[in-house]
Amino acid sequence: MVPYLQLGRSAPPSKSDPVDVIVPRTAPWPRASFFSVRTCDWSVPPGSFLKVTSEYTVPCPELLFLELAESMDRATLELVGYELCGSFSRSPSNPRTGGVAHGLKPLTSVERIKAYLGKCQGQRGLTAAHEALRNVRDNAWSAMEAIVSLFLVRDVKDLGYGIRGITLNEREAFGQELRRRSAVAGRVPDISLDDLPVGFNYDGHGHLNLNSIDVSSLGEDELRGALAEVRNKYVDDIRRNRELLAQGRIVLPIVAEDLVDRGGLDAVVLEAMLAAERLTGTSGENGVLVRTALGRGYAARRQQLIWSLYPWLGGTSLGAY
Repeated sequence: MVPYLQLGRSAPPSKSDPVDVIVPRTAPWPRASFFSVRTCDWSVPPGSFLKVTSEYTVPCPELLFLELAESMDRATLELVGYELCGSFSRSPSNPRTGGVAHGLKPLTSVERIKAYLGKCQGQRGLTAAHEALRNVRDNAWSAMEAIVSLFLVRDVKDLGYGIRGITLNEREAFGQELRRRSAVAGRVPDISLDDLPVGFNYDGHGHLNLNSIDVSSLGEDELRGALAEVRNKYVDDIRRNRELLAQGRIVLPIVAEDLVDRGGLDAVVLEAMLAAERLTGTSGENGVLVRTALGRGYAARRQQLIWSLYPWLGGTSLGAY
């Protein structure tokens, strides 16, 4: 019996929806019709497979990244890298529009994947895996945050903004004076630029989630409580941005519409460069690269790529997953 639930499947495998299996070329093959078998003629480093049960094993995260590099679109592979190295997980059966789990322990890290690839010689997909890993960063907390981060770090020629130095979800501790007056000792911007005093927070629908309030089914006290909860989250977001600004970090909020609207993310990234220039007098190489990326030759194609990766049904015809 295949432990299909543990493999992230909602139904048992069948001939039309098989389980993909990889075996050494000289090993016996599983013969059941619900297996799709592929052979490999190279040996993998020790620890490349993890036991699910006493009978079944699955590739370790690092081997999975290498395996997917053979067939997956590079931008999509890079997002898989953010997921493997982050604390969120997309739905295995519906990664585009299915639910997303948050608050998980990262399965691996960029350094661990890099070290693993270094132990593999001559394998198919190795070059593609190395190229994709350049654009992966550790510690993304959400799928949307990962998309924004990916476009920030991608080279301009690859339809990104060329901002290589970013850090995700690193707490910025407050100074003593601010700490005495704040309810918290520090704040965690989603994305901080390493070379400039600016950053980004992705404020998704949960940050002002009025749609979560079903007015027709709530009593007066319940409605008042639901409105207060939404308000409290909104107030905390405002205070977060103020407190980070007091620390010298301008954090620009990004909303879903900035990714969906044509040129929306371009505008936010340009605003970040302008803010940095007001504070420091220059945005340096980052500003030059961003302005190059905003040119006609890149902007339209970048928006198409954003739409292809965005979690909506319309992206199915544009993207690779």
